[in-house]
Amino acid sequence: MTTGELRPEEATDPAGFVDLLRRLKDRSGLTYRQLEQRAAAAGDVLARSTAADLLRRSTLPRPEVLAAFVRACGAQDQVQRWLRARDRLATGPYAGPDPTLPTSALQDPTGAGPGEDGLVAQPVRPARPGRFARPASTLLLVGTLLAALVLGAWFWWPDDEQRTSTEQIGAVTSPGSGSSAAPSGGRSQLRPARAPHLCLTEGRDRTGGYPSEVAAQRPCAEATPPDTYLEPVADDLYFIKWHHPVHGPGCLTVRREDPGRNLIEPWPHCRTDFWPQLFRFEPTGAAPTEYRLRPAGSDLCVGIRDDHTEVPAEAAAEPCTGGVDQVFLVDSLPDD
Repeated sequence: MTTGELRPEEATDPAGFVDLLRRLKDRSGLTYRQLEQRAAAAGDVLARSTAADLLRRSTLPRPEVLAAFVRACGAQDQVQRWLRARDRLATGPYAGPDPTLPTSALQDPTGAGPGEDGLVAQPVRPARPGRFARPASTLLLVGTLLAALVLGAWFWWPDDEQRTSTEQIGAVTSPGSGSSAAPSGGRSQLRPARAPHLCLTEGRDRTGGYPSEVAAQRPCAEATPPDTYLEPVADDLYFIKWHHPVHGPGCLTVRREDPGRNLIEPWPHCRTDFWPQLFRFEPTGAAPTEYRLRPAGSDLCVGIRDDHTEVPAEAAAEPCTGGVDQVFLVDSLPDD
């Protein structure tokens, strides 16, 4: 399928862009259920409710949702064209975060070795230089536009610029604890050792600086949905997956960009060669189910931000201290 007269690059605002997406669906002749099925067959996540919501809005869809939608409509050869058009609109006067939708972005690389946040930079395509030079009086607007640009750019970088091999990841992680002491995987709950009545689940940034869902501690009785699953990847590395009845599955990912730097948020796409989504569980030796969670490719540990015991304090990747706030109890749960 081709988009024919549908020219996303000519859209002048988000509402016009979404209108073209409605026409793309109409041309496909597919129902929302069929779009969901086609997306799943292509390895994408596109719930029918998400597709319907996308077309009801007059705001730009998230890049990964847009790509899945365009592919499901049969326009696989046009995905990059739609993403570039979205990126152009996201950096224009209509740019601005949609607080009802989670966003994800990566920090631009600063060279080899750990950066200020302790995470090892990987080869990614930097933002286009000179795009956001503005007078000082517009700095606030600049910050909003920059966040939107980075978000849009990540999802159309070529794969060979995104990827880091699993072997490279293993080379920069700390020595493994040995598979015999590793969690068994499957449906699980992660509980902060200093507050075992709490569980790691979906929450919000208490400062309000980052509007999307992030990992936080809440009472275990209120911790589902989402359900948490540990999925072994390789070399004692795991995905920490959330299965949500509305948002679908997603892998917890260390955020590399402000706002919300080093917070941990769910991304809908999971990659075995993408280190911010890989975690190592290191036994503390104090109890069989006690572990420190180490993001792969870093010298950091997952802990509760600012050492808080309150609800809902956020989890974050932070310098390892050996403190109890960076220790988690990992419990296997029966599958539903």
